[in-house]
Amino acid sequence: MKVNLEQKKIPIYLKIYEELKNKIEKNEYPENSKLPSIRQLALKYKLNNITIMKAFTLLEKEGYIIKKRGVGIFVRSKEFLFYNTPSNNLIETFKVGQLKDNNLINFASGTPSEDVYPFEIFKKLYNQVLEECGPKIMLYHPTQGLDELRETIKQDIEEKGIFVSKDDIQITSGSQQGLDLILKTFSSKRKNKIIVGNPTYHGALNTFKTNCKIYPVEIEEDGFNLTQLENILSEEKISFIYTTMDFSCPTGISWSEEKKQRLISLARKYNTLIVEDDFASELSFNNISKASIKSLDLDNKIVIYIKSFSKIIMPGLRLAYMIVPQELISKIVTVKFTTDITTSALDQKILAHFLKNGFLKSHVANLVKIYSERYNALIEGLKQVPYIEVVYNINGGFYIWIKLSEDIDSSKFYLKCKENNILLLSGNVFFLDNQKNQYFRLSFATTDIPEIIDGINRLKIIAKNI
Repeated sequence: MKVNLEQKKIPIYLKIYEELKNKIEKNEYPENSKLPSIRQLALKYKLNNITIMKAFTLLEKEGYIIKKRGVGIFVRSKEFLFYNTPSNNLIETFKVGQLKDNNLINFASGTPSEDVYPFEIFKKLYNQVLEECGPKIMLYHPTQGLDELRETIKQDIEEKGIFVSKDDIQITSGSQQGLDLILKTFSSKRKNKIIVGNPTYHGALNTFKTNCKIYPVEIEEDGFNLTQLENILSEEKISFIYTTMDFSCPTGISWSEEKKQRLISLARKYNTLIVEDDFASELSFNNISKASIKSLDLDNKIVIYIKSFSKIIMPGLRLAYMIVPQELISKIVTVKFTTDITTSALDQKILAHFLKNGFLKSHVANLVKIYSERYNALIEGLKQVPYIEVVYNINGGFYIWIKLSEDIDSSKFYLKCKENNILLLSGNVFFLDNQKNQYFRLSFATTDIPEIIDGINRLKIIAKNI
């Protein structure tokens, strides 16, 4: 490679980094092979050692190489590269999950398929709100959210046994912003100590990794291992416990009522908070409503409740809300203001109309019917696929947690699926240690029944030939 020193816009070390990365990805430097030394590359490119070192440092950070003291620098295995996707590539991973292709079976994406959106209702409400409000709807509006929407939410959640003031509710631009506001509110010189399930939602896990010390607790079929949880609580000052109560990501499990009660008791005993992330609690296949753990927080002091509308209405709506203990709400509002001032008033107004007119209940009933049919098709199909075990039976939501037989190489299985246009999400991204394991999360939010049947037939062929 001839490095053009006149091109000063891109640092030289980045050009070296790109050149080496491309050679690794094209297998010109095969996995586990030894790379030329820093000195050799410096002589080859007629550069100083520091420039080469900077390129190597970036390659190591991105997971492409490993330095072995006294031995040399080696290319990481492809398996390692797959199972250790750098955090700054998460956006690309998200894009892959949204891919649409006539021949693609997308079991990776948790995004609802477009055919289940209440789009026509929103189109009418959009025009109605613009007619009613005029240009003033485009002004800045209260940071905490529109009074009308918060009052509507207050009334709706009373059916779930949650009794709070509208002044305890903060509207956010999606649930991910809610997590971000919590971290900013709890920011300190020392890292916050938090507890999560192992496995847990990867979006939250990557958010927490930036400034938290994370303590993982084993997930069982009815919630956390509470013995492990109490052992941590008794030894560490924990800022909060993060969890989803119903149809959680990635396992699909729901907490038992007994464990919910016990979790509240432990939080009170050890003076910590619970962050309850609710994205799909309405999607119960047996129409049995489950108690939110927030409903057990009768004095609104223990639980920060985050409710997203992305999975049960439309992801592009980007609306969620938080119910926050009274002693924290003013801080949350201040942090929200410094983050983005306010969430779209137009979207809030439309959502308020959608909720007040009862459209959500009928929409959810339709979703439950669709998802339960997809779930049954997928479960019956997976019984025919060798080497795959469904770890938990679920009764709602749209996630299934599967495990490959130990004698199957999970990375080769993933790559074979990819070659056959099947997208899966590796279980490693949901664990704190991010290490290779035999688990995968399958979602049926995006796939319809014909696609599920097609995907199962492809999986059967792959499993028989791997």
